[in-house]
Amino acid sequence: MPFNLVAIVYPKEGKLERIKELGQEISAWVKANEPNTLQYHWSTSKEDDKPIILLQEIYADEAAFNAHKESPKFGWLIDVAQKEDLFAAPIKILFLEPFTGFAGRD
Repeated sequence: MPFNLVAIVYPKEGKLERIKELGQEISAWVKANEPNTLQYHWSTSKEDDKPIILLQEIYADEAAFNAHKESPKFGWLIDVAQKEDLFAAPIKILFLEPFTGFAGRD
């Protein structure tokens, strides 16, 4: 059963572009190295007039999610974010339990 989540990243002022660069790098890595990551989208939005980044992630199962968060590239991303002081607040993760809807058309 697919494992779904949304992560919310709160960039520090002036750090949005750097986080977007890192997002592009890890997204390419995930696509090339994690076949059980079914969807991995980074988007920007605003909350209280401040930029946020939303990650929409779908994994084949919980094991695929665990493999992602234990991957060397995910560790690299967190290390860089901490060293460069990129986040204004901890990443918020919302685990989703879909109950209806569709993702495509047959």
